[in-house]
Order: sequence, then C-alpha cells, then structure tokens
Amino acid sequence: MRHSLYLRLATLLIKADLAQEERKWKRKVRKVQYEIPWGNEYLLRDIGLHIDGRTISDLEVPAIKTERQIRHLRRLVRLRIAT
Repeated sequence: MRHSLYLRLATLLIKADLAQEERKWKRKVRKVQYEIPWGNEYLLRDIGLHIDGRTISDLEVPAIKTERQIRHLRRLVRLRIAT
C-alpha cells in the first residue's frame, strides 16, 4: 500500500526541519567551544595563556626550554632504538 503524496511531503518537511535544528544547534555549540574566559586568570593559566593574551611559553627561560626539548628528543631516540 502506497502512502499518499501529502504524507510523504509531510515526512520530508519534518526531516528537513529536524536537520535544520540540528545544524543550528551544532553551530551554537561550535561557537561556544572557542570562547576564551578572559576574566578568569586561573582558567587562562590552565589553557596556557596570561591575562594579557600572551602564551605562558613566551616567558620561559630559553635554557630551561632547551633542556626540556633535548630531554624529549633523547626519549624519542631511545624509544626508536628499543622498538
């Protein structure tokens, strides 16, 4: 038994409406994800920023940063040799 044209049209329009609502919701969620909490110093520090917007790594001492990078590279070399 075939459905009437009106029923098919109604289901098509309902599916289109649901898809449109889903797209609106995704846009809204996507927009909210990237908002940076500029008023909260602790949350900014957690994501690696200072209150003025600079990254925390800008203020690191170059010698300490270099030591950390060398340590990381040595670890990578050891892992490659071991496998």
